[in-house]
Amino acid sequence: MHQRYGRRLPLTQKQGDILAVLSWLVPTVTVMIAMAVHFSNGARTFPIFISEADYPGLQRTVFTSGLILTGIIQMMFAWHLYHGLNPERQRLWDTSCGLGIVVGFHVILVAIYDMYDHIDMHIYASMIAFGGGIVWAAMGHLALDPSTSPGARLRRIGITSSLIALVVMIVAFQYAASTFDTDGLTTEEFLNKAQFGINFAGPAEYVVVGGLMMALASFGMDLKRVESDKHVSSEHKSNQAK
Repeated sequence: MHQRYGRRLPLTQKQGDILAVLSWLVPTVTVMIAMAVHFSNGARTFPIFISEADYPGLQRTVFTSGLILTGIIQMMFAWHLYHGLNPERQRLWDTSCGLGIVVGFHVILVAIYDMYDHIDMHIYASMIAFGGGIVWAAMGHLALDPSTSPGARLRRIGITSSLIALVVMIVAFQYAASTFDTDGLTTEEFLNKAQFGINFAGPAEYVVVGGLMMALASFGMDLKRVESDKHVSSEHKSNQAK
C-alpha cells in the first residue's frame, strides 16, 4: 500500500461514517433552512441565488455558521477520504486531496464574505468552491478503480450535472449583467435588473450544489465498501485461525 502523506484523522469507523454523512447533510440543511427563513421574511423574488439568503437577520446567522461548519467538515472529510481509500492513480489522488482542502477553505470564505457587502470576494470564493469542487470530485473519481467503487455511477451523474449547470449559470448571469450599466447600483438593484438571467442561473446553481452533494455522498459509499471488505477479511482470518 502506498504510504500516504501525513497522519490520518484519529476517527473510529463509526465516526468516519458520521463525518461522511455530515459532509453533504450539513450544507444541504443549512441552505434549506437559510432560504426558508429568507423567503418567510420576504425575499426579493423567485428564483434567487442561494447566497441571497445570506441577508441580515436569522437567515444570515444560519447561512454563515452553517457554511463555516461545512467548510471545516469538508476539509476533514477530504483528508479522511485520502487515507481511507486505495486509488489506482496515486498522484492524482494526492492532488485531489489537496484540492478538496482548498475547496473546503473557500466554502468558509463564501460564508464570511456575503454578496451584499463583499461582492467581488464572494464571487471569487464561490467560483473556487463550485468549480474547484467539480474538479476535485472528477479527479478523485478518475483516481479510483470504477470496478470496486459502488459510488462511481452516482458520482458520474453528480459531476456531469454540476458541470453542465455551472456553465448555464455563468453564461445566463453574465449575459444578463452585460445588458445594462452597473455603475452606482446597489447589489439588490443590480440583481433586480439581472433577474431575467437569474431565472436560469438561480435554478442552475441549485443543480450545481445538488450534484456536488451527490459526489460527496458517493465517496461515502466507497468508504463504506472498504470498511465492509475489511470486516469480512478480518472475520475470514479469524475463522482460519480457529
